[in-house]
Amino acid sequence: MIKRWMLIGLLALIMGVHISSAQDEEISPKLAEQMATLETITQDIRDLNAMREIDHQFPTRAETIDYLKETYSREFPPEEFDRLERFYIALGLLTPDIDLQDVYLNLLGSQIAGFYDSDTEVMNVLPIVGDETGESLSITEQVIYVHEFTHALQDQHFDLNALLDAPEALENPDQSLATLALVEGDATATMTLYLQRVAEQNPLAALAMLVEGLQGGTLFLPEGIPPILLNELLFPYDAGMNFVIEISGEDGWNTVNAAFENPPTTSEQILHPEKYLAGEAAQNVELNDLSDTLGDGWVEDWNTTLGEFYLREVLDTELSSSEAADGAAGWGGDRFRVYHNTETGEIAWALRLTWETFDDSNEFNQLYADYGDNRFDSAANEAGCWENNMGALCLTVTDATPESLIVFAPTVEYALALSDAAG
Repeated sequence: MIKRWMLIGLLALIMGVHISSAQDEEISPKLAEQMATLETITQDIRDLNAMREIDHQFPTRAETIDYLKETYSREFPPEEFDRLERFYIALGLLTPDIDLQDVYLNLLGSQIAGFYDSDTEVMNVLPIVGDETGESLSITEQVIYVHEFTHALQDQHFDLNALLDAPEALENPDQSLATLALVEGDATATMTLYLQRVAEQNPLAALAMLVEGLQGGTLFLPEGIPPILLNELLFPYDAGMNFVIEISGEDGWNTVNAAFENPPTTSEQILHPEKYLAGEAAQNVELNDLSDTLGDGWVEDWNTTLGEFYLREVLDTELSSSEAADGAAGWGGDRFRVYHNTETGEIAWALRLTWETFDDSNEFNQLYADYGDNRFDSAANEAGCWENNMGALCLTVTDATPESLIVFAPTVEYALALSDAAG
C-alpha cells in the first residue's frame, strides 16, 4: 500500500489498530474542558460540525513507537519495503545501502506529536514534553490538537479510509501524494487559522512554541534524513495548504469540501491549483512492457505515474531548485516502469513523458541533458547516453511530438535496446 508510507511527520494521520494505554480516561476535568473548547473552535474555523462524539486516548511516546513498529511490520513485509526502496533508488533519490524502514521509524519516533486513527476513530494525544498529560495542553499541543481534530471532522464527513484507500491511488505514488496533500493541507490551513487567533491574543505564542519544541526535541529532524524523504514529508503540509487556500476562493470551505468529493489526482494539480480548478488531469501515456527485452531473471516492480513532484525532485539532485521547478513544470503525463534482476540486484527502468507544449519539452530536454552531464560528470555520447560503473542513462527526444523518453540499464547496449522496445 502506498498510503502509509506518505503518512509520516509531526502531525500524523494514521490508519491502524487501537493503542492500549494506561492513561485512558485519566485526565483532569480542566483538560477535558479545554479539549471540548478546542473542538468547538475547530468546528467554527473549519465550518464543519462533528456528527458524533470522538473518543480520546493518551498513549506515551514509547507506546506510540511500539505501535508504529507493529503497524509497519504487519502492513509492510520486507519485500514491500525492498520494492519501495527500488522506486527511489531507480531515480537516484536514495542510495542502495538505505534501510528505509529504519529511517521511517527513526523519523516518526522523534517527530510524531499526536494523531487521529481513522480505523478506530480515536484521537491520540501525545504530550510534547515528557510522558505525562498535564492539566492543560500547551500552545503547541493545542495547535496539534486542532490539526488532528480536523482529520476527525474530515473522516466523519468524507470517509478518509475510502479516500486514501481508493484502488486507483494505491499503486500510484503521485496520486497518493496529491490526495494526502488535500487532507493534510486542509488540516494545516485550519490549525494555521487557529494559531493566528492565538497570536492575536498572545503575541508571544510563537516564542512559546519555539521553547516547547526545544524542550520536547521535536523542533529538529534526526540527522541523516535523505532530502527526498524530508521533502515528501513536508509537501502535503506546505503545498497542500497553499492548494487549499488557492482553491477556496470566493466560496471558501464549500470549494474545499467539494474537493473531497472530487479529489486532486496529480501533484501537478497541487503545485498548480488553477489546473485542478480547470479540470486538467494527466494525459494518458503508453509505454511498452520491457520484460521480453530484459530477459530471464528480471521482474517488474512498478508500472505507474511518476508525476511533477518526483520529477522535480530528480532534477533537484543535480540542478538548482529553480531549474528543477522550471524543468518539471509543463508536465502533461507520464508512464514509469521499474524492473530489477532477482539474481544480480541490478535495476532498469524507463520513463516516457509528454509535455503540454513543445516549449515545455524543449526546456526539459535541455535541463535533463545538464542533469545527465552533472550526474555522470561527462557529456552524453552521440546516442544521447551517459555511462559509468553504475549503469547507463539515455535520453531520446523527438521533433514530432512534445515527448521525452528516458531509459536506465546496466549498460549502454542494454539501455538502447530498451529505448527501441519502449515504443
